[in-house]
Amino acid sequence: MAEAISKRIAVLTPGREREDEGAFPAAAGPREVNRNLIFVVLVGALVFIGCSLFYVWSHHQIISLGYETSEAAREEQALQQENNRLRLELASLKAPGRIERMAQQELGLGPPQKEQLIIVR
Repeated sequence: MAEAISKRIAVLTPGREREDEGAFPAAAGPREVNRNLIFVVLVGALVFIGCSLFYVWSHHQIISLGYETSEAAREEQALQQENNRLRLELASLKAPGRIERMAQQELGLGPPQKEQLIIVR
């Protein structure tokens, strides 16, 4: 038993020659394990960084689109108020009483006389 333990230590110690090639056929050398481990860790880190960057970018996009939506809603409300004000002004300008008053006061017009009437049949 002591012999098997010492052989395992001798096989796994770096810098020494392997004494028994057939003892651990499934085990890879220390350099292969380190290369594979480094590759897996590197790929995992790159995936994590990529996912993190995507999350930050998408969160930034959501926030900026929220600001744009708020600004568009505020602008829509201002335009709606302006539209209502202009409709009210148009209605007051089209009022028949106002037009008649302007015709009499500013243009000196009055109701037509009997001689000015032409009846069309």
